[in-house]
Amino acid sequence: MFAWTTFYLSLVNLKIMRYYLVFLVALGYVKAEVFYEEINPYTEALSYTPWKSVQKYVEVRPGAFMFYWLYYADGTSYGADRKPLVIWIQGGPGLAASGIANFMELGPFDMHMQPRNHTWVKGRNVLLIDHPVGTGFSYVTDKKLLVKTDRQMATDLARAIKTFFRTHKEFRKTPTYLFSQSYGGKLCPRLAYYLHTAIEKKRLKMNFKGIGIGSGWVDPKESTLAHPSFLYNMGAIDQNTYMKCVVISKRIAYAVEQKNYVAAGEYDAILYRTVTQESGMEINFNNINQVDTNGALILLEKKINKYVKPTLKIVKIVNQSLEWSYISEDVFQSLNRSFFVPSMKFLEMLLNKTQLNIAVYNGNLDVVTPLAGASNWAHKLNWYGADEFKNAKRIKINGHRTGFYKKAHRFSFWWVFGSGHWVPEDNPVAMEQILEHVMSSDE
Repeated sequence: MFAWTTFYLSLVNLKIMRYYLVFLVALGYVKAEVFYEEINPYTEALSYTPWKSVQKYVEVRPGAFMFYWLYYADGTSYGADRKPLVIWIQGGPGLAASGIANFMELGPFDMHMQPRNHTWVKGRNVLLIDHPVGTGFSYVTDKKLLVKTDRQMATDLARAIKTFFRTHKEFRKTPTYLFSQSYGGKLCPRLAYYLHTAIEKKRLKMNFKGIGIGSGWVDPKESTLAHPSFLYNMGAIDQNTYMKCVVISKRIAYAVEQKNYVAAGEYDAILYRTVTQESGMEINFNNINQVDTNGALILLEKKINKYVKPTLKIVKIVNQSLEWSYISEDVFQSLNRSFFVPSMKFLEMLLNKTQLNIAVYNGNLDVVTPLAGASNWAHKLNWYGADEFKNAKRIKINGHRTGFYKKAHRFSFWWVFGSGHWVPEDNPVAMEQILEHVMSSDE
């Protein structure tokens, strides 16, 4: 009782002090700059809702350090091992989960440092990993250590996850799931297969139960072929531009079929340039119905460096000279020869050789990975339940005009309405049902 009273009074005193400072600023006795330097909205948010979390580094290779941020379910480590663990695999490649997933999609606070109503950490533990090395708070001592292939990226991540379970032994029996987005969605099947193999060979103690692939760049060929029609049907390009884009997208598809991934990337640059120059409008490729998010991401960079990074200094985790960025251009460029390498075969192996629950979900306003493209490659998967899946009837997702899903055995596909590339933020109602579905043991 005494401890709670003391905590409550400290919050009251914090509020009084803030109001007093605002009053002094208004009277001109205190400069506004001083006031804003005094108040850290992140630490203030934590004082009201102290979500317990852990941040650590894993040296996945000599000189290559991967950063992870673990949020305990419901803000407490007590009994957390009895609640599911979600490992989030961000996209990009080179987008930082410590900022984007954390503050813009699913963490306990949004980018304004206000509590998020639809946070994933209510009832679930969430592990965010800045990957590949060189992304976010992760770093390398030499740029030569940056990964160049999906295989290298998945190997580093698998090492980080193995180290996590050696460090946090209490989670070894906890039902654990991989959820991913965009390029992370392409990496997810490969990573899941690596983890499954390590578990089978008794090199990893992990209760691996399922994966979620959101807006996944799993089959770059099918996603690219769907671009022209989507943009044309949405009115973003006219017929002349559409015809040009159809020709270019077919060249990309042919290059992918020939495994000429460098040529595919070169044609993709032409496709992007054609769309942006001839559309006559600024297109938000994450969500065609929303304004571009670059401004928000740049603001997030400033807030994390000013408010969040100093709190990590207190626990001696992050070198304060490291400048956090929402995307690493070095990482992005290092992987440019791997952009169009598909991961279909790994997903097919998971479907045919494991008991994992697998969900693929995509927003209908997504330009990067159009919904039609995702549906096309999902229905072309070669697995024992393919015919049953193709003939399955769609079921409505909870909520008004939220979308549909269909399933066969342990595989499901979700058409998410009103959502772009970031389903957790754009349609949290559908996302919650997807999470619950994957975490169910029923077929």
